Amino acid sequence: MIDLTFINHYAQVWIALIAFILIFAGLKKLKIYDNDWALAVLSLVISCILASSQQSVNFIFNTIPFLTVLMTISFVILIVLVFVAKDLEAFKKPLAIVGFVLCILIVLCMAFNSFPTLNHMLPSSSNSGLSHEARDFKSWIYSPDFKDGFVFVICIGFVAFLLLKK
Repeated sequence: MIDLTFINHYAQVWIALIAFILIFAGLKKLKIYDNDWALAVLSLVISCILASSQQSVNFIFNTIPFLTVLMTISFVILIVLVFVAKDLEAFKKPLAIVGFVLCILIVLCMAFNSFPTLNHMLPSSSNSGLSHEARDFKSWIYSPDFKDGFVFVICIGFVAFLLLKK
């Protein structure tokens, strides 16, 4: 078996490096500022703040395998859908969009049932395996205020889509 303990020893360095790259790419894509050096310094500061918190490093370090599995499954589903379709115009049809959304929901349901931490985040599960912060987050997600706000944002998006549709 391969000895991968160096990944655990340098977890904060890896997280800081990944955060720096992602934040810099995001800021560059958003075109917030034209000077690359300023974006690099801002990205470095944010990634150092992120890497200085042990809780955030643990969260990211424990989430990366889950996201890797989820991205791999999504990639395989997308490849299968591309090979099944004769042309890419088939993906623009409403039925194809509904099928793609259903595939994403199936992958998310599989993830919630496969990973114990996510399984405890379901509304019918107990809070015994969750930390205090995760319990607060779960109670916030399932609160009526969050649900009302989420429905409001979806309605605003739908109305904006209808108004801006040509």
